[in-house]
Amino acid sequence: MSDILYDRLGGRAGIDKLVNRIVDLHLQNDVAGPRYRALDEEAIDHAREKVKEFLAAGSGGPVEYTGRSMIETHTGMNVSAAEFVAVVDDIMQAMKEMEYPQPVCNEVLGVAYSLKEEIIHR
Repeated sequence: MSDILYDRLGGRAGIDKLVNRIVDLHLQNDVAGPRYRALDEEAIDHAREKVKEFLAAGSGGPVEYTGRSMIETHTGMNVSAAEFVAVVDDIMQAMKEMEYPQPVCNEVLGVAYSLKEEIIHR
């Protein structure tokens, strides 16, 4: 098994599938969903592509992230702690549905929580 998280997530195809499912879950989420449902389809598609890029690049893949920083992206959004947890729960649910091994889920969970201070209450 590869030491590179990108490979353990299934490369670009695995990340694309994972992010698509995560966004679907976000749209259905009672806590974070209203924020996502307020976006038009073009904005959702843009966010989806940037998350794919971010995850691919951040997990060691051969991808360059071209988006804004987490602080730039979330400043002015005033994301609550509850919304943050709801989004992370969606990520974990998608990974469980896709049967990622627990160590891979734990690694992604750690990355998500490492970004918490850059996202909430900005």
